[in-house]
Amino acid sequence: MARQKGTGNLQREKSGLWTVRVGINGRRISRSSGTADRGEAERFLGRLLFPLGLGDERLPLAEAWHRYEMSPKRRDIARTTLKSKRSAWMRFARWMEANHLEIGSLSEVTEEAVAEYLAELRCRHSSATYNNHVCILREVFRLLAERGCVGANPWDGVKLLAGDSVSRRELTLDEVERLYAAAAEAGPEWRLLVTTGLYTGLRLGDCCRLTWANVDFGRRTIQVIPEKTKRHMHGCPVTIPIHPQLLAELKALYAAAGADADYVNPAAAEMYLRHNWEIDDGLRRIFKRANITMSVRMEGRSRRSVLASFHSLRHTFVSLSANAGVPLAVVQSIVGHSSTAMTRHYYHENEEALRRAVESIPAIGAASPGPVPDAPTRPAAPAESPARRLKRLARLLAQGLVSDAEYAAVRTRILAGL
Repeated sequence: MARQKGTGNLQREKSGLWTVRVGINGRRISRSSGTADRGEAERFLGRLLFPLGLGDERLPLAEAWHRYEMSPKRRDIARTTLKSKRSAWMRFARWMEANHLEIGSLSEVTEEAVAEYLAELRCRHSSATYNNHVCILREVFRLLAERGCVGANPWDGVKLLAGDSVSRRELTLDEVERLYAAAAEAGPEWRLLVTTGLYTGLRLGDCCRLTWANVDFGRRTIQVIPEKTKRHMHGCPVTIPIHPQLLAELKALYAAAGADADYVNPAAAEMYLRHNWEIDDGLRRIFKRANITMSVRMEGRSRRSVLASFHSLRHTFVSLSANAGVPLAVVQSIVGHSSTAMTRHYYHENEEALRRAVESIPAIGAASPGPVPDAPTRPAAPAESPARRLKRLARLLAQGLVSDAEYAAVRTRILAGL
């Protein structure tokens, strides 16, 4: 039987709905999609064309990820996020190859096959991992469906699970001391990595990629744009006052590294950028040497759930700062959980509060950080006029970001010229 020849397109009507127009062997068919959303209309068109053998050729499962990755409609995401999505897709593709050899193309994936895959996924992973896989696979199918590679999306009716995950916990001071000692035994780069994570609250990738350009010795601050929130924060950095112990280590390192150095921790940066699993393996060995339990067995799951990891240092940073009486809004501005302009204004007017948040964390591995050696400093930013500072302070009070007592104390200091 000869293959039919045809085309399909969309046309918006005065009512706002999209009409599907299909031409088959010179004959035209028009049908309303019943929707004003173009994406839904394109999927409706795909469902019409596939039974007729029209549209794009049926996309093999082995080529689906490449088609998704190269699509101009794919959302711009961080490299590590794209890598995670690829991992989820390849897991599904390998499972399909092992269990449904008869399904060779994307359009042949059925709801029954999806249900089988999800039943196995649920037995091995937490609800958070399960939901993450569902959202990734649904997105891949949906984007490729718009290009006519899929008819109905078999993931559209899948419900997400309620949360039953085990959250990573903060570490106790005793565990932090043991972790620091174990990291020091593993080498100076591991000790610096642990120290940076504890005293900045930065994520592992940001700690590994920290550069000297991010460090301001004059103001004793670190400014960095977190990789995970880069898109949501529109390129705005978080500002972290440097803890005295970390400051001493950084100045000693800077003096030894020289002006041409780029990364603060070049060994960790090389491992992370080359194969980040090397960092993960090294940290697992350090946690094991420190006798810190990293995972627990959950009933009904074949895989253990993560309980503690390098990310626990971020939890520890927030917990210790909050327990020391630092306002939560101040801690949020340091770790970058808030992306509003108000939080950044709050930082500029309350730099001492930010410094107290970091310095409230006890020193580890040493009784005292000792005197901090001098190091090259950068020119200080021009100071704001008292009138501008007072105006900003009044705005913060009106927004409820400072208390009446804080307002009165800061206002007195501004008027005194401090």
